[in-house]
Amino acid sequence: MKLAQLTSPDLIMLDAVFTDRFAAINALTDRIDQAGKLTNRQQFLDAVLLREEEGPTALGEYLAVPHGKSIAVKEPVFACALVKEELQWQGLDGDEPVNMIFLLAIPPAEAGSTHMAVLTTLTSSLVEDDFREALLKANTADEVMALFGEGEEEAEQADIVREVIEETAQPEMARDISAQAYPMVLGAGLLASAILFLLL
Repeated sequence: MKLAQLTSPDLIMLDAVFTDRFAAINALTDRIDQAGKLTNRQQFLDAVLLREEEGPTALGEYLAVPHGKSIAVKEPVFACALVKEELQWQGLDGDEPVNMIFLLAIPPAEAGSTHMAVLTTLTSSLVEDDFREALLKANTADEVMALFGEGEEEAEQADIVREVIEETAQPEMARDISAQAYPMVLGAGLLASAILFLLL
């Protein structure tokens, strides 16, 4: 699954600033509602807030994936906010900083298949250092959409990631051997969190 299939440029917020996680959820809900994906904004928002009460939706590594499963959702969709200043979000071990927020809106009939597919795609993509860096350095919603796979084959997507990084890259300190192990550790952690996440 390509993430671009479930979102659009008007559902992407860059350099977003929120006072707290509830402000972020409200703003992203507004985007989904304005895109015509909801039949009842409040009903969907209530579902998201209820889910927030049931358990943490921060998955570690600066990623939060709040979501709502509601009959008010016309079709599966997500809105994304890349946060300018890190925001505290409820995680498994208490509040943790996040700078990437994906609000998923899922119809009940697709709560299992689509929800799992999106989470799997997100976690597998965000394991890659280059992908995360490119996502956070993107200057336009169209660049984010390209990273999400819009109009690109898999081989071309890697080129876009590299181009975005090269345009904004700063000199880096030499990386030690831990950098090579990091993607494997991150991947295992995110996938474990995603499984727990689906059980709630």
